[in-house]
This record gives sequence, C-alpha cells and structure tokens, in this order.
Amino acid sequence: MQPDVTRLAAHPQPPGTITSLERLGWHPALVGRVVLGLAGVSPDIPVEYGFTPYRLTYWSETNGAPVLVSALVSLPNGRPPRGHVLWMHGTNPARSASISRPSLQEGVAVSAAFTGGGYALIAPDLVGLGVSYSPQAYLYNPSTMSVTLDLLRIVARGLGGRLPAGGGELFIAGFSQGGHDAAVIQRALESAERPSMRVRATAAIAGAYDLAGISIPFALKGRSEGSSTYLGLAAQSWATYYGHPLETLMTEPATKLVRQALDGTHGADVLKLLPRDPREMFRSDFLDAQANGGSHWFLDAARANEAWNWMPKAPFRAYYGTQDVDVSPQESIVFAEASAKRGGNATAVDVGPFGHGESVLHAVPLIRKWFDELSTTA
Repeated sequence: MQPDVTRLAAHPQPPGTITSLERLGWHPALVGRVVLGLAGVSPDIPVEYGFTPYRLTYWSETNGAPVLVSALVSLPNGRPPRGHVLWMHGTNPARSASISRPSLQEGVAVSAAFTGGGYALIAPDLVGLGVSYSPQAYLYNPSTMSVTLDLLRIVARGLGGRLPAGGGELFIAGFSQGGHDAAVIQRALESAERPSMRVRATAAIAGAYDLAGISIPFALKGRSEGSSTYLGLAAQSWATYYGHPLETLMTEPATKLVRQALDGTHGADVLKLLPRDPREMFRSDFLDAQANGGSHWFLDAARANEAWNWMPKAPFRAYYGTQDVDVSPQESIVFAEASAKRGGNATAVDVGPFGHGESVLHAVPLIRKWFDELSTTA
C-alpha cells in the first residue's frame, strides 16, 4: 500500500527511521535478461537470479531540517545477497521518473544487471525526487551524504528484517550526476570513524568531479542539449540550500523559466522550455567572473561541492566515453591522474568512442564483471 506522504511529513522522525516499505512487484531472471537486451546492454552480463523491488520511504535531514525521502531496494530472488550495490542515479528533472518508481531504462535494468549476480541493489532518490517535493538538492554534497548514509545505516541494520544485519560488502556505482555522488559517498565512508558499511570498490560512469574547474566551463559551451538543464538544476539547488537569491546569478526571465521548468513536473519537455544556449540564462557579471577568474557565490558553491580532491583507499574506476558532450571525458582523466599522484587508488577507464548515454551501456557489463571478481562471496 502506498504511504500517505502528506500525513507522514507532518510528523518528522529521527534520521534513519523507516516509515514504509512497499513491494513493487516480482521479476524472474528471464525478465531481467529481456530488459537488459531491450536496453541495449551487452548480453555478456549473466543474469542468474530474478529480483523483487521495493520502494523504501525513510527519514533523513538536509541542513539540519528533517526530510522524508525514498529509495529503490531490489533484492535477489532465491538467495541471500552476496553483497550490496549502491547505485547513484543520473540527472533527472522529472519526479514521476524517480528511480524508486523504476522504469525499464534505469531502475529495472540496473536492478537486473546487479541482482542477476546475487547482489542487493539500493538506490536513493535524493531530496527533490521520489516522495520529496523540495527543490532538488542537485550536486549538493551535504544533502547527498546525509540522505545516502542514512539509507546505508538502514540497510546495515537489516532493512526491517529483509536483509542480514551487519552490512556486508558494499560496492558503489553511479552514472553522470551519480558518478559525482558515488565519489562523494566513498570519500565520506572512508573518512568516517565508524562507517555503517565499508567500501569494497567504486565504479563511476561519466562522472562530473571538478565542478568549478571543468564541469561549469564545459556546460557553458552548450555542446549538449542538456547543458542548460544541468546548469539550471545546479543553480536552483545551490541558491536554495546556500540561501542565495537566484536573481543574482540568472537574468529575470531565466529565473522564472528555471523555476517553472525545473519544478519536478517536466521530463524530456524541459529541453524545449530552457534556452539551447545556456549562456543566455546567466547575468553578465557571473559570466565575466567565470571567464576571468573572478568571485561569485555560484563558483564558490561549485568548489565546495567538488568530488575530485581526495585519495580513494578502495579501488575507484572512472569510466568514460571519448565522444561524451554532456560531461567532459577530462573529468575522469584528470580526477584519476590527480588521485594517483597523491597515492590514491583511482583509475580512468576509456570504454570507447561513445557519447553520454552510450557510455553507461558499455560500462555496466565491465563493472559487473569487476565486482564479481572482487566479491568474496559467490
């Protein structure tokens, strides 16, 4: 039964409190194989197990305020999980397409790719998607960490009796925005004194790591039709959660347009609502500051939410396609090189001459094989 979100939100609970666990269906292994084939994922992924997906609703916090959030949890059928895969989703402007309401393209396909090998798949919606109607906390590390770490604590406690308590091996993976978030979560877990789960390995696909130095300048070129969406989501997020007026970054027409287009009710049509050239959205003082190394709160926020300036302890692979016009391939290359120079365990992996969406189709089979090789439980 679907929870009454309005009623639940009126009665906040401590972070990590489960409010509901809704079963969404039951899928045999054959369905997983078919879905992966339809999605265009390599048939090299062995799908031995089917899965049962759940929508978990739980309490967390952002900036000290309680938030009701949701996540997808998919459990392999017929066996206890050999480990856990935390999947961090890509950019998504539409609440109706949240991963906790899994579509064939992401939630079902990703579940099949990993539960097919016996893993439990866990994937947070994050603030602004799923049951959350707040503005998206997009690329806002404090919220990403609190919401995801609370989810991992719930899983480590056994998900209300549906999982063995104690955590087990944790593998992290993510795509695009989720590649950035995967790095943020590994860094947070490895810096924690007593993490709820320990990272075995992380695989990020087309991640954006250096937001101020690479991501924003690259997006401002407008090479992708999604560039205005990425920048608009970041602008709205950081204006909201750092308390800056959006009007001090964007033109007056663009401010109204971003609030309308990125309110969570628009999907692919958001591309038609926002200008094709992202520079049209921004005030000249910001564009001057960005071009000439000046000061602006938006650039300060980008630096505060970086995901590249650290040294992974568990192995981190940054996968990328060389033809990506949404996220620069240099993000993965520079992150891995900088980490290696400091002694960090990061490697950039070129999956071939593919664009943004294609890169995930070619990377996931490699990731699943790598996780299987590292897993201590068959």
